Amino acid sequence: MQKRLGLILRVTILSLLVACADENKPKAPGQIAVIVNGEEISIYQLEDALHQAGLVSDEKGKQAMPQLLKRLIEQSLILQQAKADKLERDAGVMMALEAAKRKILTEEWLKRKMNSVKKANPQEIEAFYNVHPELFEKRKVFQLKELYIDTKSESQSKIAKIIDSTDDVNTLEHHLEAQKVPFNANQSTLTAEQLPMDRLPLLSALPLGHFIKIISENGVLIQGVLSAKESPTDKTKAASLIEAFLNNQERKKESEVLIKHLHETAKIEYLGEFAKSFQKEGQINEENPSVPIKQP
Repeated sequence: MQKRLGLILRVTILSLLVACADENKPKAPGQIAVIVNGEEISIYQLEDALHQAGLVSDEKGKQAMPQLLKRLIEQSLILQQAKADKLERDAGVMMALEAAKRKILTEEWLKRKMNSVKKANPQEIEAFYNVHPELFEKRKVFQLKELYIDTKSESQSKIAKIIDSTDDVNTLEHHLEAQKVPFNANQSTLTAEQLPMDRLPLLSALPLGHFIKIISENGVLIQGVLSAKESPTDKTKAASLIEAFLNNQERKKESEVLIKHLHETAKIEYLGEFAKSFQKEGQINEENPSVPIKQP
């Protein structure tokens, strides 16, 4: 049922946002791929389906066309039945269509605004590569032991004393067990790029068995390095990764500036219970700023 509704929604969105603009405009015979119960599927819809599938008009694209056209025909048949059943008047479908429309329009607006954002140049890529050897030339794959201690269930001073009593993560685990301090333990294997940028230099510099501690409002996260195997990234491959990362960072900054400007120039009025809840949330954020990572 969910797959069927998904097909209906996708085709209905296409009809509402694209096809309605041309519904009275006659099409040349060469623009039509197939007619299904009197409704046309155009060559442009087939080309768009190829694009969405990540194919181009080459040999692979030609081979995929019959299957994609069959899929468009099936969508048309389902859409016709959905219209016959007046499904577009269903409250849930209407809300889903509106949500999809909002998502498409907001993403497309931001995408177009980002077209003018400055792209990373070779000098910036080279500088990033040199400043972050732990991500590339000296990249490692870490096996970590993580201990999460809930500071609400025990005295913070007691927990701090236990943590400060050793540099070894396995010894710390034994001490916590001996002192009956509740905690959750987990082991994971993570590559350098999977770790937060602010933690990576700290973990890269640690001797095996040692750990860092990350203090939050509700607890302490211990991350200890059990093993660290070097796995450098080729410089050519690294350059493309760095370029994509820097470009994404620039787009993110620009989108934040744009959205902040929209907020500042808009009139936003919360009503009823939302006025109270958002006011309270603002106060909490001011009273509890983010806590930085504590180095061991």
